[in-house]
Amino acid sequence: MRGKKRLLGALLTAAALIIMQVPGLEADASTSASGFQMDGSTLTRYRGTEKNVSIPATVQTIGQGAFEDNLNIELVVVPNSVKRIEAYAFWGCDNLDTVVLGKGLSEVGEYAFTNCTGLEQIAIPSTATSIGSEAFKDCVNLKDITIPPETVNIAESAFDGCYQLTIHYEEGSAAEEYAKAFYERQKEMPGYVESTPAPVPPEKTDPIATPAPEETPVPTQAPAEEGTLLGTTHIVGNRAVLFMDSMKMQVFGGGGNQNTSGEAGEAVPGSGGTQEPVQGGSGADSKIPKYRIVDGKAVADQAYYRNGNLSDVALPDGILEIGEFAFARSSLTSVEIPQGTEVISYGAFYHCGQLAEVELPDSVMCVEPKAFEHTLWMDGFLAGGSSGEGEGSAETGDFLITGGVLAAYRGNSSEVTVPEGVRVIAGEVFRDHEEIERVELPDSLLVAGEGAFEGCTNLKEIVLGDNVSEIKDRAFLGNAMTEITLPASVKKIGLQAFGNTVLAYENGEAEYTYETSATRLANESYRVYDGTEEGEPGVTVQGLDGAAATLSEAARSYVLTVELPEDVSRMESAYQRAFRSGIPENMVIYDLTLTDASGIPLTKLGSQALELELPVPEALRGHGLRAAVLDRNGQMKSVAVERTALDDGDVLYIDLDYVSMIGIWSTD
Repeated sequence: MRGKKRLLGALLTAAALIIMQVPGLEADASTSASGFQMDGSTLTRYRGTEKNVSIPATVQTIGQGAFEDNLNIELVVVPNSVKRIEAYAFWGCDNLDTVVLGKGLSEVGEYAFTNCTGLEQIAIPSTATSIGSEAFKDCVNLKDITIPPETVNIAESAFDGCYQLTIHYEEGSAAEEYAKAFYERQKEMPGYVESTPAPVPPEKTDPIATPAPEETPVPTQAPAEEGTLLGTTHIVGNRAVLFMDSMKMQVFGGGGNQNTSGEAGEAVPGSGGTQEPVQGGSGADSKIPKYRIVDGKAVADQAYYRNGNLSDVALPDGILEIGEFAFARSSLTSVEIPQGTEVISYGAFYHCGQLAEVELPDSVMCVEPKAFEHTLWMDGFLAGGSSGEGEGSAETGDFLITGGVLAAYRGNSSEVTVPEGVRVIAGEVFRDHEEIERVELPDSLLVAGEGAFEGCTNLKEIVLGDNVSEIKDRAFLGNAMTEITLPASVKKIGLQAFGNTVLAYENGEAEYTYETSATRLANESYRVYDGTEEGEPGVTVQGLDGAAATLSEAARSYVLTVELPEDVSRMESAYQRAFRSGIPENMVIYDLTLTDASGIPLTKLGSQALELELPVPEALRGHGLRAAVLDRNGQMKSVAVERTALDDGDVLYIDLDYVSMIGIWSTD
């Protein structure tokens, strides 16, 4: 059986070579050539309808989200010219069952094939050196993958949720080491069958045994601890509604990059990230508890991601933010969002295919991109049918509005007048509506969302209204205007809000801001630079003597600042929340800040892991050590730490995929 598994890996590679010679695919490509949208040598979007797609040989990069959620495509041939598949490129292509990767590919980006549920087998070419975070996450039918010895960087979360997967590798390769750890994590995945054999090279006959890694993947349903109550169910208006107890909402999750992303856990372009396992304890091998609802104020990122046991949910009062992908791809049918909620984060309800009702309170001031994309509520509206809106929602012609938030637009007019009463335009509502030439915004508008009119390349006239106070990142990027005068009401303006349009102000310049998406390392195009870059590619460390760092595949220069913070209250709160005690007396805390030429702090690194080298603090010498960073929600996320003895003292090596405040403490 093991020999056959190794042979299958070779057959997959051979099949890939054969398929690349099939002339019929070239014919398919020619018939759909107009569906390829290009920016130089980058394929930015495929808008064709073909089932079999052969990507043109002029393409060197398959761009972020190029085929995202394309339900037509079943087979794709990637030519040898393609060097990189970027984040979310084939995200959610449910019917994609055959992928042929050309010999030329150097990197499979984070979330590149996430949720490709039809994919059963694939071979990574020998030219590929890395597979990014959650690149194949939740490809639940993926059974076989061949990874060559040249692929030396494989993100731990690359195959999260692939409970049927067999990895084919060569002895002594990075893939072998990865596979051993993966099979231990795989045992904890929903759907895993114990009898699934783990492949080994033909000459090995003994079972492979490795200790279980610290982080484990996300079960479909988070079990309640004995004696605890996660929430109560009440009959409200003939419906059973779950009211959640915010102090008992633990997150069960696996380690990852966190994106979306991806970019991109559940991720769509620019997102990313996963969650820690929830198990108590404070020892070196214990997992760090995390909560679905943090301090009663925020639903954590991915808190209910892919949860199949939700229906009608009422969130508790006090919630200010619903986190990134908090309910994405869950079975949610309706949600009651309390008054006071201000932010609906990126992809919060993404692909909730049964979510038929949404009513936002008038306290909401920000709805980030993809928040409600592919919900029954929004898809029904865009298709021209009823949106199933609640009492506070309204379909006004081509506009879907709830709680003063413009959530979707389904028109095709060259002139658009946004209805009076709209306070907030959600992210990307009008994105790529190239037919729009003029837009008039109402005086009621306060916030133009991230990428709201991005890609409206024929937009020649913008009437902003008299009260708009914030224009977020890329809101009007790509418009056709040469200059625009911003009203005195504008107080905040985001990165590339108007692209190359010259800005004039009625009452002095506004404050320049940036969104979370700009802090993701992969989103280089989102950030702006005030001059040419200086220095060679790599990381320069400043602040702490003896500290050093390297960033995998660094293509430009970065600066990492390591310093002792004056205020450690965030770490104190996180530790208290996790372990119900004050921070250890000998905990050493550092603030880490990574920037590029834009000066914007970079947090999510995706597949480009940062290896941090620190001298062992005096207070921790001779002790067993543990380390954790703070995630976007302010919760502790465990990171691996190794100690090496050098002539001039012990050094710690810490691998990070998220840059934030870090704490290091003893375990004895």
